[in-house]
This record gives sequence, structure tokens and C-alpha cells, in this order.
Amino acid sequence: MNILFVCTGNLNRSPMAAALLHKFLSRAGRDDLSIRSAGTHAFEGSPAPANAIEVANQAGIDLSPHMTQPISRELVDWADRIVVMSPEHIDFIEVNFPDALDKIEEMASFRVGARPGDSVKDPNGLSPFHYRQYFGELMEAVQGYFSSLQNIRS
Repeated sequence: MNILFVCTGNLNRSPMAAALLHKFLSRAGRDDLSIRSAGTHAFEGSPAPANAIEVANQAGIDLSPHMTQPISRELVDWADRIVVMSPEHIDFIEVNFPDALDKIEEMASFRVGARPGDSVKDPNGLSPFHYRQYFGELMEAVQGYFSSLQNIRS
């Protein structure tokens, strides 16, 4: 199964989610899923911000090799599931790739106490404190998502 995480700039949320899920799958000895990330408004080839790299390093994840990429027809076709960080990402996909709506899952819905329309908060441009706080919230959602994959084998 191919999973594509999508945020806006592909700088923080989607690459961190992809790296976290990869870490959880590795720990569980699973190599049957492929994971990528992209952004609805990403430029090609930008590195993750220093704050994202630092907070990921504290969780044992190396984001330094990450380079941004925009969502594309090829990635949408590749993906079996598209996990978005905010409702506006669903809107973007609906307008640009309407045939992919049935692949969409909302990352925030995997957090305990989630409500319809919730977003995974974007720390871009905020302080290191916000990066740590929002990373913790993202980790909780990714753990919930990982749990939902436990009975799925590709």
C-alpha cells in the first residue's frame, strides 16, 4: 500500500508525519507500506526548516535529507491513501484531482477527541516551543493512524 501525506508547503507537517509513520512501521518490523509526502503549494526542492529538523531529531528522526515537492498527478495516482493535514487540503484535491476524493483521510481525525474539520496545526514560522507542541499533537495523530493500519497488509 502507498500512503501520501499532504500539507501546504511540504516543509513541516507532511514530512514529519511520513517520517514518524516510517519509524513506527520500522519498529513493528513492517516493510509492506511505501510512504511519501507532498504539498498543495510546495516549491520543488526546499529543505525542511531548522526547527522542524531539530524537533524531529529529538524524536530520533532525521529530516535533514527531506526536500519539498508539490502534489502531482503522478503522486496522486501512486497513492492508495492520501492523508491530509487540514480541510483546505481536501478542497485543493477536490478541485485538482476530483477522482482521488475516495482516497482521502484526515490526519487530525486519528487524535483522541478529534472533531470533524479539525486540523493538524502548522508550526511554520513559529517559535521552537510551537514546533515541539505541534509535533507532539502530530505524533499522537500518527500513532492513531498507525494503530488503524495494524490489521492491514499490502
